[in-house]
Amino acid sequence: MKRFNGFTLAEVKKLFPSPQRGEGRISTRSMSVRNSGEGFTLAEVLITLGIIGVVAAVSMPILIQNVNERVNAEREANIAFKINQAMEKMRALGLLNSSYGSTEAFVDELQNHLKIAKRCDSAHIAECWPTAKVIDTNGEEYEVSKAKTGKDLQLETTTNNVGIVLADGAAIILNYNPDSKTYDVGDPISASKNEKAVGGKFYTTNLTAGLAYVTDVNGRKGPNSQQADKRNDIRSFNGAKFGTGCAGTDVDGTCVYIVDSYEPVTDASKSTFIAWYDSGCPGAYCSWYTRKDYWQGAIDKCDSLKMKLPTKDELLALYGKSWEGKPTRGRFWSSSDIYALDAWNVDFDDGRSYGYNKHNRLGVLCVGD
Repeated sequence: MKRFNGFTLAEVKKLFPSPQRGEGRISTRSMSVRNSGEGFTLAEVLITLGIIGVVAAVSMPILIQNVNERVNAEREANIAFKINQAMEKMRALGLLNSSYGSTEAFVDELQNHLKIAKRCDSAHIAECWPTAKVIDTNGEEYEVSKAKTGKDLQLETTTNNVGIVLADGAAIILNYNPDSKTYDVGDPISASKNEKAVGGKFYTTNLTAGLAYVTDVNGRKGPNSQQADKRNDIRSFNGAKFGTGCAGTDVDGTCVYIVDSYEPVTDASKSTFIAWYDSGCPGAYCSWYTRKDYWQGAIDKCDSLKMKLPTKDELLALYGKSWEGKPTRGRFWSSSDIYALDAWNVDFDDGRSYGYNKHNRLGVLCVGD
């Protein structure tokens, strides 16, 4: 009798009988298990596959998004590392001992230590960017060609921007602040962790304090957006953001910017206060005054930002409103003059206004459109 692997044909048929018509079941038998009538119906199998498909459809986009974010963060950290490394070289050569007068002057030196494939001035800034338009932080389209100065990156500086394309194709629009502090070759470097760096691989240092930029980490590939969500591929360094929106806080249509620091005016030809001081300080009061006009310095600071120092009434109105970042204490200069010696200020402790001598360093709020 013919055998198959030791079994007769009759024995094989007993182990694997043909399904009866109408049973509609998928058997789950093995060579050692006889038919017990148990199994999954076709409907049950289809339902299971459907559930698996739904779970996959829900989880896959999240998984892909997380993977893309990790890749983008790696690219961002790599760009920042290269720039920081170039500035480390500049520091070692003593090239950061003094401020550069403009972004152009800074990039003139930077390109000797960083591989730059292409460079664009502010008039041709869009030629160093992969797309003509981007989505800004407000979700609106912004033409890259308009990003000519620091103000167009929502920065404090008004110096021109410079566009560069690195050797690896990374597109960057950067701005250097000539007023930034300078560092001597012997100064220590204090490192602070970059929150977006993957695994904490990149650390910023005080060498980059005067530098701000935007970069597109994936080129022409979308979404070409700087909106604050995990899909954004345009990344910011030191606060640079596309758009001419308010660099401070929008308070009912008025942009309010709190100045961190400013310098007094010391030139008598630019200050009524100093001119009065020079013309003959009344003896008993001379010890109260110095040849520094901080009030005029506050006005000049706001002017340099293309904003203005608010009047006393405008400052009182700002005190009376609730807004994010509003100071809860301290006196702030207004542009309302009293006479050669004094000007009005508003105390944000209690909202009262006072006349104060112009040689005092008070807080400064600049306002604009």
